[in-house]
Amino acid sequence: MNQDKIDGYVTGLLNLIENFNVSDEVIRSIKSQLKFIQVKSKDTLILPGEICKNMYFIFEGGFVCRYVHSKTGEAKTINFYLPDLHPFMACVDSYFTQIPTNCELRAIADSIVVSLPKSQIDILREKDKYMAKLYDELVVTAMTEENELKIKLIAYSSKEKYDFILQEFPVVIQRVPSKYIAEFCGISPEWLSKLKKQS
Repeated sequence: MNQDKIDGYVTGLLNLIENFNVSDEVIRSIKSQLKFIQVKSKDTLILPGEICKNMYFIFEGGFVCRYVHSKTGEAKTINFYLPDLHPFMACVDSYFTQIPTNCELRAIADSIVVSLPKSQIDILREKDKYMAKLYDELVVTAMTEENELKIKLIAYSSKEKYDFILQEFPVVIQRVPSKYIAEFCGISPEWLSKLKKQS
């Protein structure tokens, strides 16, 4: 990966953090802990049974979070992560509890992410009240959006799920392969194609 590109990504992320008045010491600590990861399309960053020990930030590409049934192995998309939609990413069922996840994070395109260990984030939150505020804001936003998606998964018909994505997250329709949108909606890719033509 090009060093200038990495430096540009780091600068952008640190500028976001600096907007919350986080101390220089914490900024330096974050910078020293960042790890850049390239993930090929269709590869997984986290697999079911693993513990999600990092928070990830997406710079390029995108991911889907899929719940994988422990007995049948059937996978269902439950969330979408793109640079301009939910760029902070983790397997929520594992990240907070530190028990093995039932989910996978699968790349939908060649992707570049940066990881920061949860253990380090927890230390920095204790050190700096502004870091704690930034983290809490990110977590509350992520949890609210994830909860909203789960409510739609439970309560909406397939067409209502598709209409919701189309209205609220059109970038998903544009960038996420139909297979995963169909999984989210609970329909076949062929039926999704019909819905797209009707919209």
